[in-house]
Amino acid sequence: MGETVWSTAFFRALRPKSRLTVSEWADKYRHVAPGTSPEPGPWRTSRVPYLREPMDVIGDADTETVVMQCSSQIGKSELQLNVMGYFADQEPSPQLMIYPTVEAAEAFSKERIDPTFKYSPGLKHKLHEGKEGRGAAKKSSTTIRMKHYAGGYIALVGANSPAGLASRPIRILLADEIDRYGVTQEGDPLKLGIQRTTNFHNRKKVFVSTPVLEETSKIHKWFKLSDQRYYHVPCPCCGTMQVMKWSQVRWDKSDSGEALPETARYECCECGGIMRGSGKPDVDWLAKGVWIAEHTGVKGIVGFHINSLYSPWVALSELVEEFTEATRNRDKNGLMEFINLKLGEPWKEDAKDDIDPEYLLQRRIRFEEFLPDDVLLLSAGVDVQDTYLVCELVGWGKGKESWGIEYKIFPGDPAQDVVWKQLDEYLLRSWSFRDGRKLQISSVCIDSGGHFTTEVYRFTKPRESRRIYSIRGRGGVGLPFIGKPSNNNRVGAMLFNLGVDDGKGTIMARIKLHDPGPGYMH
Repeated sequence: MGETVWSTAFFRALRPKSRLTVSEWADKYRHVAPGTSPEPGPWRTSRVPYLREPMDVIGDADTETVVMQCSSQIGKSELQLNVMGYFADQEPSPQLMIYPTVEAAEAFSKERIDPTFKYSPGLKHKLHEGKEGRGAAKKSSTTIRMKHYAGGYIALVGANSPAGLASRPIRILLADEIDRYGVTQEGDPLKLGIQRTTNFHNRKKVFVSTPVLEETSKIHKWFKLSDQRYYHVPCPCCGTMQVMKWSQVRWDKSDSGEALPETARYECCECGGIMRGSGKPDVDWLAKGVWIAEHTGVKGIVGFHINSLYSPWVALSELVEEFTEATRNRDKNGLMEFINLKLGEPWKEDAKDDIDPEYLLQRRIRFEEFLPDDVLLLSAGVDVQDTYLVCELVGWGKGKESWGIEYKIFPGDPAQDVVWKQLDEYLLRSWSFRDGRKLQISSVCIDSGGHFTTEVYRFTKPRESRRIYSIRGRGGVGLPFIGKPSNNNRVGAMLFNLGVDDGKGTIMARIKLHDPGPGYMH
């Protein structure tokens, strides 16, 4: 009888796994890689005690879906890495991780996932680094967007290019920032991801996101379908367990009415005692908190809501400073970002969006030959039509108060140089104040989305040193008003993508302001 040689990997595969929870596994086997966190080293759930239950409930047989509606800086990325690592080590399974864009997926893979596998004792040497295929067709089995290990893999896709979702059965679905997913020609990326889990009776789905708009928020809708758990912490004075809400934050003001963030404190909703001061919350106090479900009858979908008031990395004074700055400047975008990113709540648009044309007509101002005294800089926006260029000159003051200075049309064929030369001469002009001071245009944006894209690029490229740039509008909830520039075009011109939904919302909010000051549009 011949001797049979069994590999170490074979026996390791047969060995029964310990029944660790996700948090226990992370505390024992996860290492936070240097350069990926301000607190590198062995993972400690005790540092973020409110994450223990969201991680551990994933292992419950009755739980299929975990929803986390949260603020930023709360540890949601670490939670996802812990879940990913657990199902790569303890219960090897096919996993799918969806991010808003392919670029975001690749960045997370390189900056967070790869270092996690490299430095974590439970994940070292797990990934298959060998080559698959034959001859010239050989390729690595582990790439930026595909990680193979014994018993499964991790596939990473972008919601903006969901081709990777097709025909791929997966057991574990991790969907990040789902409120920033658009609907593509292939359909809703989240629904496509959910469909990929149907072959597994023990499937697990984890949806994590900061919310955006209440009407369209995916994470908010899923949270409403869940058992809706909130983290309750005790008042040190009276012991009342309560959810921390922004309405209980207090701060003093100076004699001139300015907010004093250093005086920030959180008052108990029951006795009025101070539960925490202006600094970061005490972690030992946070550990005394408990998650309490408001809809206990819901089964299978467990939901958690938590905001930055609980974050061990965020001082209360920072939140007060951010909030008061947004309200002082009447900055709708800033306030929306605070509600979304700091409080973890969806933004509710004002139902009264209609603006009376007569009211706008009454607000008309015919400027004289001089600039208004409060103008600090000038900008211009240019639209390209088939038979002319149109330019609006805008003056900007303190707090983004603005004045529409001039609306000028340049007749001519944009395919010819003549009309562009006229525009260039106009953009080089100076405008005068009554006291003789002069001001030139600081920046110009030209829409490249029409029939003359190449002509726009050719005009802006050599003038970028004058801050003259090409722009293109993009629709979609969650897209920032001003995106990162790229030069991926034949001319090599710098192109900025503008989130038009965000931009239109800002304009609507400013038009509704009735009193001159920050944000007001003259």
